[in-house]
Amino acid sequence: MREAHRRLTGVPAEVRRDPSQRPAEAGRHEVGRVTKVRITLGSVEAFAELDEEGAPQTTRWLKGILPIERQAVHSMENGREVYVVLDDSQQVVDENQTIYQTVGDLFVYYKPAIFVKPEWPRHIRDFLVIGFVYERDSAIRGLSGPLATNLVGRITEGLDALAHEAPRMRREGFGRMSLSLAS
Repeated sequence: MREAHRRLTGVPAEVRRDPSQRPAEAGRHEVGRVTKVRITLGSVEAFAELDEEGAPQTTRWLKGILPIERQAVHSMENGREVYVVLDDSQQVVDENQTIYQTVGDLFVYYKPAIFVKPEWPRHIRDFLVIGFVYERDSAIRGLSGPLATNLVGRITEGLDALAHEAPRMRREGFGRMSLSLAS
């Protein structure tokens, strides 16, 4: 390895910072009130913390429509993603977006209609969904490549339980998924 690759001189501090501090995790070390969401999938429960700093409008909207209980759907085109279709007709703004979703991310986005309804209602272009990725090697995709999602939170408890329940439900038939504010 060349010596130039070993030295960090001349590299700005923000480039060298800890890469684990993603936008949804930045500032987690500060003490403050955190809004938690309870996610129930079948018979298991998990909790997510909302990223109200990174996605203030989307989290405010989400808190306003909770609780939600809908048919859970396992994505067929994106890998290990579970989502529910939302009935809300409000336009969700683009904020805290990423095309690099990772395990435990809770996100909101517009899923192409062809991936949601096999008969593809031609008058509907996309559906608003909220979902999460429970295992690696998953990527949220559209018709022609990666889809940006609004990262609204991160699952902090119970991810392993979701990761066991989702494949079981995929084999045996999906049940309900609910999201509500945790008290």
